[in-house]
Amino acid sequence: MQNLKSKLFLIGFFLLATDCVSEKKFTIEKVLTNPAYDDLHIVKTQPDRIVQECLFLDAEAENKWRHQYSMYILNDKNEVIPVTYSIHLEKSVCLEHSKKVEKILKNTSEVTLCLRDKFTIDPNKSEKQDFGKLGQHLIKYEYLTFDSICNSKECYGVSDTFTTTCPGFKK
Repeated sequence: MQNLKSKLFLIGFFLLATDCVSEKKFTIEKVLTNPAYDDLHIVKTQPDRIVQECLFLDAEAENKWRHQYSMYILNDKNEVIPVTYSIHLEKSVCLEHSKKVEKILKNTSEVTLCLRDKFTIDPNKSEKQDFGKLGQHLIKYEYLTFDSICNSKECYGVSDTFTTTCPGFKK
């Protein structure tokens, strides 16, 4: 009986220890390499915590330039951080941007994103974003600006101006 109790104790301890050492799903660092980029952040997360879309903006006199690329990131508190490429795009350009990001997201366990602007909570937000099997979660922050995304093999960025400030970015 004593032997059984010892084995159960060891199994319980092992389960507790492995649960406490679980992999981080979301981390954020502030880049302090240059005061001109004091609003630059590096986010590391799992690809299933990212959702993308090309939003159609209903504007009258803009012809085909009515789409905007958006990405939503689920943080470790299950709050949604919206990210955008703030220039209006043709639908085909927006979809191409989305395909390049999707290529980075596929077949990897972690991605690194370089984002700009201040992390500001918007108390008036009530929208939710669907993350499939991870559920629907409240968008809590104001939009950040997308600069680049990398996995262990490749990177993609929208602007040469800012992507060179992101550690590890290679074009």
